[in-house]
Amino acid sequence: MNNADSEADEATGDLGDRTLGARGAPARIAVLGAGGFIGSHLVPALARRGCEIDAVDATLAKLGPTDARVRRLEARIDRPGLLEELVDRCDAVVSLTALCNPALYNTRPLEVIDANYTDLVPLVKLCTARGRWLIHFSTCEVYGRAGRDGDGRPTARMIEDASALWLGPVHRERWSYACAKQLLERVIFASGRHHGLPFTIVRPFNVIGPRMDFLPDIDGEGRPRVLAAFMSALLRGEDLLLVDGGRQRRSFIFIDDFVDGVVRIVERRSAAEGEIFNLGNPANDVTIAELAALLGRAYRAQVLGAAPRTRVVTAEELYGVGYDDSEERVPDIAKAEARLGFRPRTPLLEMLPAIVADYIERYAPLIAARVGPVPG
Repeated sequence: MNNADSEADEATGDLGDRTLGARGAPARIAVLGAGGFIGSHLVPALARRGCEIDAVDATLAKLGPTDARVRRLEARIDRPGLLEELVDRCDAVVSLTALCNPALYNTRPLEVIDANYTDLVPLVKLCTARGRWLIHFSTCEVYGRAGRDGDGRPTARMIEDASALWLGPVHRERWSYACAKQLLERVIFASGRHHGLPFTIVRPFNVIGPRMDFLPDIDGEGRPRVLAAFMSALLRGEDLLLVDGGRQRRSFIFIDDFVDGVVRIVERRSAAEGEIFNLGNPANDVTIAELAALLGRAYRAQVLGAAPRTRVVTAEELYGVGYDDSEERVPDIAKAEARLGFRPRTPLLEMLPAIVADYIERYAPLIAARVGPVPG
């Protein structure tokens, strides 16, 4: 065990007389958004470490079977009295709830702002009043178009406590999501500094894995995020659409590595409290065009005769007026490495076969039943 791991293992925090779970984790944790992609992986990981979980979401279908340590609550967070009950009952609240579909940022911006800011301010106030640890999931999109230091100079990576947050103009409504997330971060930080809220903020960088987004016309509407959109096209024998040629760069992290980082936060409170952490894998930095090629190759390896094709489209053609995008998203993870012992290990090429297999298993029969056999 290295020194960073040893120091982090000792950093368990102080919860007074409350019983602690395994290795110092809070005894009971409310996970809001437990039925989503990340939540459905995180809840079992926390339960395996001895935590009692209140798993909350409008639907928990993705979560699958759980043991007695998980209390399942199918409800929206705006149900009267629900947040008060959870904050009173639990030692910590993990807030994953969000509306994070890029196709909505410039088509339904007011809903995006409400879901990612307005509806969550009451949670921040309750955690502040009760002294509960709030572990809030923000987004790497708060960094905006590209990495910039405090003076606006380009940087190779995005750094939690040093990078400027560089967004587009107001009429580029695509930034409604990033603005809402950034403002809530500022409310959380100010509540901690001035009113004693114990908090940790997580900025995920393009988490991918099994049980990701919906597919249009199967179990959702609109346009999912890029990997799910590519898988939808592959399964239907359609073109993989590359916005402006797919030159944008993204750094992808496998869900197992990401969940390990979150568990380390939960188990190392004194190392994590009051901090903002990037959780991503800078080693998996590729263009979207490269992702399409790699995913197509992984799909061909499992579906004989498949012939993936790409097609270039404009952002406006795909997403509508007001769309904009970041050029690159490469995280600096030095803080998470030093304070948490975080080490993402899964290369992109190792992630893709399991993701492809998951989509084929879940969706290929449903698509075939609707449209008949998909041509290769």
